[in-house]
Amino acid sequence: MTHIFTTKKLEKIIHKKINKDDFFVENKLGNWNANVFFIAKKKCILFVNSKTFFSVVIPRFSVKDINNLDQLFIDNLHEQLLYENIEIDYKVMLSEIGEIKFNPTNNNRKTIGILTYNIEKMNYFKYEYPVFNNLVIREMTEKLNNTPFKQLDWKNPGEKMLSLLKEQSLI
Repeated sequence: MTHIFTTKKLEKIIHKKINKDDFFVENKLGNWNANVFFIAKKKCILFVNSKTFFSVVIPRFSVKDINNLDQLFIDNLHEQLLYENIEIDYKVMLSEIGEIKFNPTNNNRKTIGILTYNIEKMNYFKYEYPVFNNLVIREMTEKLNNTPFKQLDWKNPGEKMLSLLKEQSLI
């Protein structure tokens, strides 16, 4: 089971999906934190992995997509991994992620700090592009995943995600 902890801002949007359980077991791939932000007046959701700081963006999210949010997350995670040349079989990834539960914030200051930092970087990157489509969003997200962090011993989230997937024998 994979837990995705939402900020208050995102929780207000997807309140129907929020699970109020207090019992959390961390997945081998770690938990995720998520927040909502806007690019070109379009709502997007940014997910950050708590172990690797790997980022995934769902572009152009609308309220009618709430029921498919689990599937959107999985599809966008797989697409982002493939975009960054991390080859993983969809079915293997799907079985490892398992059921997805959206929860209120866990107040993980480190991950929420990375989430906030990544949103600010996305807002900075958007000035480099005249139009926004899924490919541009993937490219912007790849830039986030290529940023080294001191908390990761100056490795970048893409490298950490790759080593975590290899550690778990998923690739």
